[in-house]
Amino acid sequence: MNNPLDYFKISQHNKRVFKNNLIYSNKKKKIILLEFNRLSSSIISYSYLANILQKKYNSEIFAYRLTAKKNKLKDLLWKIFSKIKIFNTFQVYDSFGTKSFINPQSTDIKPQYLKKIKNIKKNINSKNDLLNLKIDEIYIGDLIYDSYLMNYKKPTIDLNDRSFIFFLDHSLKTFFQWKEIFKKYDVKSVIVSHSVYTLAIPLRIAIHKNISAFQCSSQHIYRLSKKNIYAYREFFYYNKLFRKLDSKTKIKAIKLAKEKIKNKFEGKGLALGSSKSAYKNIKYKNILHKKNKTKILIATHCFFDNPHPYGKNLFVDFYEWLNFLGNLSIKTKYEWYIKLHPDYLPETKKIISDFLIKFPNIKYIPSKYSHHQLIKEGMNVALTSWGSIAHEYPLFNKLVINSSLNNPHISYNFSLHPKSVKEYKKLLLNLSLKKKIAKKNKKSIIEFYAMNFVLKKNWMIDSFDKIISSRDYGYYYIFKSDFYNFWIKKEFNKHKHDKILKNILKFLDSNDYLMGWNMKDLNKFLYVE
Repeated sequence: MNNPLDYFKISQHNKRVFKNNLIYSNKKKKIILLEFNRLSSSIISYSYLANILQKKYNSEIFAYRLTAKKNKLKDLLWKIFSKIKIFNTFQVYDSFGTKSFINPQSTDIKPQYLKKIKNIKKNINSKNDLLNLKIDEIYIGDLIYDSYLMNYKKPTIDLNDRSFIFFLDHSLKTFFQWKEIFKKYDVKSVIVSHSVYTLAIPLRIAIHKNISAFQCSSQHIYRLSKKNIYAYREFFYYNKLFRKLDSKTKIKAIKLAKEKIKNKFEGKGLALGSSKSAYKNIKYKNILHKKNKTKILIATHCFFDNPHPYGKNLFVDFYEWLNFLGNLSIKTKYEWYIKLHPDYLPETKKIISDFLIKFPNIKYIPSKYSHHQLIKEGMNVALTSWGSIAHEYPLFNKLVINSSLNNPHISYNFSLHPKSVKEYKKLLLNLSLKKKIAKKNKKSIIEFYAMNFVLKKNWMIDSFDKIISSRDYGYYYIFKSDFYNFWIKKEFNKHKHDKILKNILKFLDSNDYLMGWNMKDLNKFLYVE
C-alpha cells in the first residue's frame, strides 16, 4: 500500500539536494526525455542522471508516458494527475526538476504516416518479418513482438489475430508519434527503465540519431549505442576481462563466487525477483525412468516475458523452440522431459498442458522437483535458450545446449552454442559424442560466477544485498513507496550524494557501456567488500 506521505517526504528531500539555477535557451526547446514510472528506487536513480544531463545540455526534463495498449480512461487520468502533482509520483518527478509531462500517443497521426503504416503491415507476412522489422533504418520488430506477448499473455504471434492486428497498428502509430516528438524538440538525451518492449521506442530513435541514450536503474546505468542497443550484454567480454584482473582480485572474486555457488545449491541466494529455489534439498518419489537411455530436460522459459532481452535467438520465440523440440523428440530414442521454472506464471501451465497433449512422449516434471533429485536420478542433458541452467548443470558434469548466441554464457565453453538451427539439430541427434564436454570446465564456471555475480556492484544502494535477502524487505521492496523513507534515513548522506554525482559525471565523460565497469581497464572498478 502506497503512503501519500512517502511522496511528500522524498519530494521535500529532492528540493533540498537538487537545485536548478539554469537559464534555458529561447530557441528550439532542448529537452531530456525521461520515462515516467512508479518504481521508487528507479525514480531516485533517474533524479541523479537526469539532473546531471540537464546541466550538461542546459536543457529541460520532460517525463513521458508510454503504454503498450490504448486506454482512454488511463490517458485521461494521466492528464489530470500530471496537473495536480501532490502526494503522488508526479510530485516526486516535479521535485527534482521535471518541467513537463507528455503523452506522445495523444497526438494525431499525420496522413502520410497512415499511408506508410498501411504499406508496412502489407509486408509483414510471417513472424520473422515482424521480428526483423525496421522502419527508417530503426529496428523495432523485437520491441513490438515481445510487448505483444507480454501484454496479451500469448505464447507466440498469430498475424491474423484481431488483438495482434490492433496492437501492431497501435505500436506503429506510437513509433511515428515519437518521430514527431523528436522533430518538435531538440532531444539531447533519453533515459529509460528497459531497453526492450515498446518502452524502448524513443530509445531506439535516439540511438539512430546518435543522441545519448541510457538504461537506468538503481542497480546499473548502461549507455546504449548503435554498437549495443541492449543492456546487460557485458557477458560478451567476461572471459577477456577476467584476464586483466590482478591476481589478488582474482583470488578474492573466485572465493566469493564459490560462496555464492555453495549458497545457491543449498537452496539459498535466490535470483533477483525469484521467490523459490530450483535446488532445494527436498526429495519426492522418483520421476525419471530407470531405463539406460539419454535423458533430456527441456528447461522452459516464460513465454511472455521478453524472449529477446539480449537480441535474436535461433528461434523467433520460445513457443517455436518448443515445437521444434517436440517434433524432434518423435524422431529420437531419448527420454524427453519438461519442467517449468518454480516461479512460472499461471498462463504458462495451460500452454505446456496443450504442448504435452500434442507430444505425449515428453514427460512433465512438476516444478517442485529439485534439480538435485533429477541429476541424482540420471538426467544427462539440459536444453535452454539463455537460462541459468547453462552454468548450473555443467557443475554436475551435465551437458547443456543453448538455442541462442545472445546468451550470458557465450564467452565460455562449459555449455554449447550452436550457430544455426541446422547445427542445433545436428548436436541433438548426436548427443553421445558431446556428453563429456562439461567435465573440464568447472574452473571457467566459477570465473563466470565471479564476473556475473561478484564484480558487478550496485552503484546506488549500498545495502542492496541485505535488502533483497531480508525477510522484512525482499527484492520488490525497492520499488515500493516505503523505499523513499529507507533511502532518506538509511542510505542518503552528503558524502554519498557528492560521490554519486562525481561517478556519473565520470561515466558520462567516458565511452563506457556500463557505469562502474570500464571495458578498457577493469582493474579500476574492483570488488570492494
